Amino acid sequence: RGWSLAAAAAAGTVTAFAGSVISCQSELEPEDRLQRWRTSWSIPAGANPGFHLPAVNPLLSKHLHRLLAAPGKNAKELEAGLPSVLLPLCGKTNDLIYLSKQGLGVVGVEGIARPMFEFRLEQRAHGLRDFAPSVVSLVDGTWQDGSNFTPSPHFEGERAGSVYKTGANGLGYYTDSPRVWRGEVFTLESPVVSARPLHIIEGDMFDVTPSLIAQTTFVKSGKFDMAFDRGSLVALKPSLRDRYVSVLSELLKPGARILLVTVEYEQALVQNPPPWSVPMDEVRRLYPKKGWTVELLEELPSDLTQKNPKFRGVPATERAILITKKG
Repeated sequence: RGWSLAAAAAAGTVTAFAGSVISCQSELEPEDRLQRWRTSWSIPAGANPGFHLPAVNPLLSKHLHRLLAAPGKNAKELEAGLPSVLLPLCGKTNDLIYLSKQGLGVVGVEGIARPMFEFRLEQRAHGLRDFAPSVVSLVDGTWQDGSNFTPSPHFEGERAGSVYKTGANGLGYYTDSPRVWRGEVFTLESPVVSARPLHIIEGDMFDVTPSLIAQTTFVKSGKFDMAFDRGSLVALKPSLRDRYVSVLSELLKPGARILLVTVEYEQALVQNPPPWSVPMDEVRRLYPKKGWTVELLEELPSDLTQKNPKFRGVPATERAILITKKG
């Protein structure tokens, strides 16, 4: 069974018994970016958090042609091979399967395990097959499948991405994160059935690097042709935005495109975001002209006022924005 590190610390002792696990990712750490999302997913089985859309995002389907190809180009002019798309903070969104069926190789990043299990169950009827996780570990500078083991007869404190337990190699620290879920999406394309890879990294988006992508997913260059950001930028505290854009930029090829969906409202009127308000001026600050082109595709009244009690009576605007990385 699992053991709470906080509870163990409160007791003043930490003892590992056969089969017991002590998580080395403190859920009470103030800077734990994933804690809010653990709480959001702590809901009854069969229920969905409020940010989960039951269908494909309509702004994605409407503006997909702009994501697939920049003005004056078409999908055939993308580099040879399978075009790739990244979905940060993806949850179990239906957009993953949708993009796969548009002819793309898809990689998501999600910090919480529960939506991965639900995604596997819910999307089997839509062509998802062999979707299973593997722990990956950094060995001599290279990411490999499998859990690293460091023997330790006594608990020596937290180690990020590891659990302290008695396992196959004895008592000590075992790598537990990140994990990579790998599967395929099968689509009937008359007269043949095609399969495209769909991988999701279960881990912190801020820890994702080109080397992790290249060595653990089908995207061997470590960089993507495009990204779809519907619930990432708006989910992060403003203090994390610059770092997020830096991480995302490292994962994109020159010429790559981002379809970004934002919401804007009077921030002071809403308690306990997310989603956070991201005005157009903030988007342009984060993606400056020196390295990016920013094009507003559409803006419309947001339905947050009807769907989210926090936004009752608060006017909000939703925007679809196309961002292209210069290179």
